[in-house]
Amino acid sequence: MTNKKIFSSIYKKFKYIFFKLLYGKINKVIIAKNHKKIFIKKVFFNNINNYNLYILPNGRVYSDTTMDTAFMLDKNLVKEPSFQYRYKKNFKIINGKIKDNFVVKNGTPNILKKINGNVLSLLTGGAGKTNYWHWIFDVLPRIGILEKSNVKIKPDYYLLPSLSKKYQKQSFKELKISASSLIDGEENKYLESINLLAVDHPININNNPTKSITNIPTWVIAWLKKKFIKKNYNNSNIPKKIFINRESDSNLSARKIINNKEFKNLLTSLGFKGVTLSDLDFKNQIKLFSNVNFIIGLHGAGFANIVFCKKNTKIIEIGTNTSGYLFKSLAKKCQLNYKKIIEKNTLTSLKFQNSHIIVSIEKLKKIILTF
Repeated sequence: MTNKKIFSSIYKKFKYIFFKLLYGKINKVIIAKNHKKIFIKKVFFNNINNYNLYILPNGRVYSDTTMDTAFMLDKNLVKEPSFQYRYKKNFKIINGKIKDNFVVKNGTPNILKKINGNVLSLLTGGAGKTNYWHWIFDVLPRIGILEKSNVKIKPDYYLLPSLSKKYQKQSFKELKISASSLIDGEENKYLESINLLAVDHPININNNPTKSITNIPTWVIAWLKKKFIKKNYNNSNIPKKIFINRESDSNLSARKIINNKEFKNLLTSLGFKGVTLSDLDFKNQIKLFSNVNFIIGLHGAGFANIVFCKKNTKIIEIGTNTSGYLFKSLAKKCQLNYKKIIEKNTLTSLKFQNSHIIVSIEKLKKIILTF
């Protein structure tokens, strides 16, 4: 072990001990529904999807914003809203046992920030911190659950997994929520508020996120459309046929089209315009996808935007047989015309959706012309 690693290990142990002395240990795990101080409201959508809203007076939350989030009342860990994501042997993520939550063993090793107001937690764990897809479907719909609850206690602040991506603040601007009310969870790992609000995960049902993402609730789709598509977004100047250009990602070690030049040349010759989504702000991505008629692209989080497409929009997704079928399911729910072209991965060391591929240009051309 290097000197740097030794020092880091010693520092971490000292930090844990210091904050345990400062804030104390977690006494026990409590069940929210059995605790008289915790308010729980059942929230129903279409008599199919139901969720819980939790309100913890003077509640505390500690989170690493990725794997573990602990909701606490006094010095007790509240089971239901807390989560501790863990990888199974097949690399699938599940919500593990509450006794394995980070704070049970290590306490809360960060300075406590007290918020003078009500805070709604939109912490989601997993890839919700930096992935566009998970932001759209794991984070934002939690606001829809709160709205549906009709509770009198309203949030003054919103605790988010991160604010490092420009689309994160932009999406709240579209919701007419002030930037001054947004709390960056990466910079505020431990906080207490007058009332701490949390809701169940909007799409992760029965602790099976892998299956759940292929069955997005219809209310989530309807809520996203209602909140973000504006009447004045119809624009005849927006191209009707686009392909998602990942050329700026050509130096990445994972997921790219090897023959990208030939791919682009074909699509350009057929009247498609290349679009780099990272160059567009959140509002303009929605404008684009709500106007186009035909979209082609490599499997990626940007396809989350098809939720904003008009019915019968044509979608061609290109991926490997390990890239999953979440976009196929979403397209079906949105009543879009969808096809997937499956190509072999060219580097077997890259797994799942990260494999590089070579697109069969002739096959792609035939599918486009007959779609």
